[in-house]
Amino acid sequence: MRFFFNAVSDYCRILTNLLKELCIFASKIEHTIIYTLQAVEDTLNDGHNKVVQKLKDEIEHLRKQLAWYKTFFDHTSDAVFIVQPDTWSVLDANEQAAIMVGINHHELVGESLPQFRRVFNALSKSSTPSVLSELTFSAPEGESRMVEVNAGFIEFGGQKVIIASARDVTEQRELSEKMVQADKLALLGKLTAGVAHEIRNPLAAINMNLQVLQRKISVHAPEMFNVQTALQGVERLGNIVEATLNFSRPSIAAMMPENINVLVRSSLKMVQTNLNRKIIDIQLHLDDTIPLVEVDSKQMQQVFINLFANASDAIKAKGSIEISTFVEKGNKTGESNFAVVAIKDSGIGITKEDMNQIFNPFFTRKPDGTGLGLPITQQIIHQHGGNINVESEVGIGTCFSVKLPLRVS
Repeated sequence: MRFFFNAVSDYCRILTNLLKELCIFASKIEHTIIYTLQAVEDTLNDGHNKVVQKLKDEIEHLRKQLAWYKTFFDHTSDAVFIVQPDTWSVLDANEQAAIMVGINHHELVGESLPQFRRVFNALSKSSTPSVLSELTFSAPEGESRMVEVNAGFIEFGGQKVIIASARDVTEQRELSEKMVQADKLALLGKLTAGVAHEIRNPLAAINMNLQVLQRKISVHAPEMFNVQTALQGVERLGNIVEATLNFSRPSIAAMMPENINVLVRSSLKMVQTNLNRKIIDIQLHLDDTIPLVEVDSKQMQQVFINLFANASDAIKAKGSIEISTFVEKGNKTGESNFAVVAIKDSGIGITKEDMNQIFNPFFTRKPDGTGLGLPITQQIIHQHGGNINVESEVGIGTCFSVKLPLRVS
């Protein structure tokens, strides 16, 4: 029996030792597995971190590139538009585009600009990737701006859109028109001067012989009416010849500092007789603080007399003429301020068709007009370094604005 218990005791001891060994081995295996899993996890984390960092670097690179392109897009000197065809809505635009159109940037995006229909048609017909076109934008103030556009198609969001860079060429066009007008006037002056000289001598002979006939014919003779009509025609021709010679004759302006308000009042007195023939209310709004202006007083009186007479002629029987003087600041950096004389009448107005011709020599709608009054007026103002603008509406009236530079002493 003792032997049996001893055997059982030895077996239990061996089994206990074996269990201990198994526990130690299991602990080692667990530690190994944990270590292995940690190593795998560390390896995966390290690879993951590298991938994440690479993605972060790529995103940062793209962000910097996008910021660079956005800076270029926003700060380029030209206006840039991205326009959706068909709807003509602006998908994006820079600040210069907003300034050109005359509305806020956030309002411009989404705004429809049907002017780009012309660009789209030109691109659709063109075999080149870009086209050059001209568009007109109307600013909120009512001014029309001439814009030169260089445009092409690009793929954006799976669709074809128009990208266009635009530049305001209004001033260049106006300058070109003035240069063309100046060339026309110079050429016409040379031609008309020769013609006028050739006409003046025989016209003087005709006038002299008609006056001789007038003295010899009885006042009650039926031929007297014909002679008087002929004399009136000769006088009208003489006025045209004289106006033509004045237009073609180069004159040197005697520039002196003058009070523009004084010139306005003195010129108004000279046409008072003509104004008194109708019921015309003269309204003067003259700025007494306006600085002296360097002008030729006689030439400037000629300008004002012509404009006052035109305003009177535009009024049929009853109306008003408003004359204002004020200072207008220069629009550009370094540009001088201007003394402005505005003559506004309540007459019949000027049609759009005639508006483009009123400064052309010999164009007139007056039965007894020469068509040289406004061309001479424009010529004098340009010689003074100024310009003349006109606004008119048929049935409402016309406003001529004479702008003369105020030179800084």
